[in-house]
Amino acid sequence: MVDTFGDRLRTTRIRRGLSQAQLARACDLSQSAISAYENGSRLPKQAARLALALNVSLVWLSRGEGSADQARQTPPGSLQETAFAWPFASIEPHRFWALSTKDRQAVESTLATLIDSLQSHS
Repeated sequence: MVDTFGDRLRTTRIRRGLSQAQLARACDLSQSAISAYENGSRLPKQAARLALALNVSLVWLSRGEGSADQARQTPPGSLQETAFAWPFASIEPHRFWALSTKDRQAVESTLATLIDSLQSHS
């Protein structure tokens, strides 16, 4: 049953195939923070980061309302949607966030170089 924030967090993390350490790395949190959120011994202060990394609705994760896979409650094209929307249809967010910090930085650097190259040839 997924009645509490911790239950929803644990269930979703497991369904996404992430360990507590991987989710922690994705959200720039400690593994002990994820554990504390899941067991209910700590109030979730980073629910938005967790929802983004798990690709679920913040409202569902925080309060259990609506659907876990419900679209984000932001207007299309809004700054918030642009800043937080995952841009890659063929790559699930958890795959990127499961990488080490060093590997994520390498991906970001490579992508920035590619974008600069493409824009200079346009």
